Amino acid sequence: MEKLKKRLKDPANLFVLNIFIVYAGWKAFSYYIKNSSGWAHSSWLKLIIVLGKAYAAATCVVLNTFGEFTVRDGISVFYPVLNRKIRVEDHCLAIPATVIFIGTILLFKGSWKNKLWFIPVGILCISAINLLRLVFVCYTFAHFSEAFFDINHSVIYVVITYSLIFLLIAWWMRNFTYSKNDIAS
Repeated sequence: MEKLKKRLKDPANLFVLNIFIVYAGWKAFSYYIKNSSGWAHSSWLKLIIVLGKAYAAATCVVLNTFGEFTVRDGISVFYPVLNRKIRVEDHCLAIPATVIFIGTILLFKGSWKNKLWFIPVGILCISAINLLRLVFVCYTFAHFSEAFFDINHSVIYVVITYSLIFLLIAWWMRNFTYSKNDIAS
């Protein structure tokens, strides 16, 4: 029992445990919502559509700023000249990443005062990171091969996105969770 307590005091082990707990809770909740009927399921679908439209619109604004010609079509980014359309589906909305971020910050030690400002700032950062990811995904979809798109969409951009989110969490841990004595030992 003492070994377990000692291991749970290690910041790296606590980090992994917290993320596992939050991720498992998210997956259970997500499974329930997606497989339920009635109010919970319909509310979830409405949220997905609202977020999908917002991200598609913002992605078009950024792409158009850099000389691309795109329009939002529902939850899709449409390239009229190329006659190509890419949908912003529920897995593109950074919801799991946001939930993992919020849950992890809530589970770690730290003052509620700091959590109350850091969580919204983190959500804004995750939204910005995700918007940039969507811009690159759409640009890659429109201008590169399908194989290049697939590897970037499924691996490269996901790794970059989650790495940046983990850096946010690590920054929280370093600055608000542990005292300098905890880090040094």
